[in-house]
Amino acid sequence: MESPAGALSDERREQLEDIGPSWPVEWQRVFHLVRLHLEEIGGELPMEPGEVVYQGEDLGRWVRSVRLKWDNLTAVQQWMCEQVLGTSRAATDP
Repeated sequence: MESPAGALSDERREQLEDIGPSWPVEWQRVFHLVRLHLEEIGGELPMEPGEVVYQGEDLGRWVRSVRLKWDNLTAVQQWMCEQVLGTSRAATDP
Protein backbone atom coordinates (compact mmCIF):
# COMPACT_ATOMS: atom_id res chain seq x y z
CA MET A 1 0.00 0.00 0.00
CA GLU A 2 1.43 3.35 -1.04
CA SER A 3 1.63 6.13 1.53
CA PRO A 4 -0.50 9.22 0.87
CA ALA A 5 2.24 11.37 2.43
CA GLY A 6 3.33 13.96 -0.10
CA ALA A 7 0.51 12.99 -2.48
CA LEU A 8 -0.94 15.78 -4.60
CA SER A 9 -4.61 16.59 -4.72
CA ASP A 10 -6.22 16.30 -8.15
CA GLU A 11 -6.67 20.08 -8.19
CA ARG A 12 -2.99 20.74 -7.40
CA ARG A 13 -1.85 18.16 -9.98
CA GLU A 14 -3.95 19.90 -12.65
CA GLN A 15 -2.54 23.30 -11.68
CA LEU A 16 1.02 22.03 -11.98
CA GLU A 17 0.32 20.30 -15.30
CA ASP A 18 -1.06 23.58 -16.63
CA ILE A 19 2.38 25.16 -16.18
CA GLY A 20 3.58 23.39 -19.29
CA PRO A 21 4.70 20.09 -20.76
CA SER A 22 8.34 20.64 -19.78
CA TRP A 23 7.31 20.57 -16.10
CA PRO A 24 5.78 17.13 -15.51
CA VAL A 25 4.27 16.79 -12.06
CA GLU A 26 6.35 13.72 -11.24
CA TRP A 27 9.58 15.57 -12.08
CA GLN A 28 8.58 18.42 -9.79
CA ARG A 29 7.54 16.07 -7.01
CA VAL A 30 10.78 14.10 -6.99
CA PHE A 31 12.90 17.26 -7.34
CA HIS A 32 11.14 18.57 -4.24
CA LEU A 33 11.69 15.27 -2.38
CA VAL A 34 15.42 15.30 -3.25
CA ARG A 35 15.66 18.89 -2.01
CA LEU A 36 13.84 17.99 1.22
CA HIS A 37 16.08 14.97 1.70
CA LEU A 38 19.20 17.13 1.34
CA GLU A 39 17.86 19.74 3.75
CA GLU A 40 16.79 17.19 6.36
CA ILE A 41 20.00 15.17 6.43
CA GLY A 42 22.44 17.83 5.26
CA GLY A 43 24.31 15.14 3.42
CA GLU A 44 25.27 14.13 -0.06
CA LEU A 45 23.06 13.73 -3.07
CA PRO A 46 22.08 10.08 -3.68
CA MET A 47 23.67 9.05 -6.98
CA GLU A 48 22.79 5.37 -7.36
CA PRO A 49 19.43 3.61 -7.68
CA GLY A 50 18.28 2.10 -4.39
CA GLU A 51 20.58 4.31 -2.32
CA VAL A 52 17.75 6.44 -0.87
CA VAL A 53 14.03 5.76 -1.11
CA TYR A 54 11.94 8.62 0.27
CA GLN A 55 8.14 8.63 0.31
CA GLY A 56 8.17 5.72 -2.11
CA GLU A 57 10.45 7.45 -4.64
CA ASP A 58 13.92 6.18 -5.51
CA LEU A 59 15.86 9.43 -5.27
CA GLY A 60 19.12 7.98 -6.53
CA ARG A 61 17.40 6.62 -9.63
CA TRP A 62 15.84 10.03 -10.30
CA VAL A 63 19.17 11.87 -9.88
CA ARG A 64 20.91 9.39 -12.16
CA SER A 65 18.17 9.76 -14.77
CA VAL A 66 18.39 13.56 -14.64
CA ARG A 67 22.16 13.48 -15.07
CA LEU A 68 22.03 11.02 -17.97
CA LYS A 69 19.19 12.83 -19.74
CA TRP A 70 20.53 16.33 -19.08
CA ASP A 71 19.89 17.57 -22.63
CA ASN A 72 16.18 16.73 -22.25
CA LEU A 73 15.82 19.21 -19.38
CA THR A 74 14.85 22.82 -19.88
CA ALA A 75 17.44 25.48 -19.08
CA VAL A 76 15.50 26.29 -15.90
CA GLN A 77 15.45 22.64 -14.82
CA GLN A 78 19.19 22.41 -15.44
CA TRP A 79 19.74 25.55 -13.39
CA MET A 80 17.58 24.19 -10.56
CA CYS A 81 19.50 20.91 -10.51
CA GLU A 82 22.85 22.71 -10.51
CA GLN A 83 22.04 25.51 -8.07
CA VAL A 84 19.60 23.81 -5.69
CA LEU A 85 20.71 20.18 -5.77
CA GLY A 86 24.35 20.63 -6.73
CA THR A 87 24.31 18.17 -9.61
CA SER A 88 25.01 18.43 -13.31
CA ARG A 89 25.28 16.42 -16.52
CA ALA A 90 26.81 12.97 -16.12
CA ALA A 91 30.37 12.70 -17.35
CA THR A 92 30.70 10.97 -20.70
CA ASP A 93 33.44 8.58 -21.64
CA PRO A 94 35.95 9.92 -24.19
